[in-house]
Amino acid sequence: MDNSQAIVIVLSDPGRTERVLKLLLESEIRGATIIESMGMGQVLEGSVPVIASIRTLLTQQRHYNQTIFAVSKHPEKVDHAIKLISEEFDDFKEPCTGMIFVVPVVKAVGLGRKDSAADV
Repeated sequence: MDNSQAIVIVLSDPGRTERVLKLLLESEIRGATIIESMGMGQVLEGSVPVIASIRTLLTQQRHYNQTIFAVSKHPEKVDHAIKLISEEFDDFKEPCTGMIFVVPVVKAVGLGRKDSAADV
């Protein structure tokens, strides 16, 4: 897999998923997968005592997040995607808006090209 990386983007506002996908395409990253996810705070909200300021933040969150992930063997494309998405979300400075991170892919099965548009 050499330099392959997985880029993971968690969005609290599912309405912005399409914009992120377009930014991935602009960065020449294709084949992203989107799953619904929940944050720890969303799961524990009713069962753990939380100080008032944090409870306020939790109630502003949507019930489900969108988690987008894709694999690329081109670190420069991943870097470009991070730059564009970070700019779009003002570096995720607002609480509970989401996050982005990258992890190395050591092994993968099933990443073969299905068509010429595949990134990996």
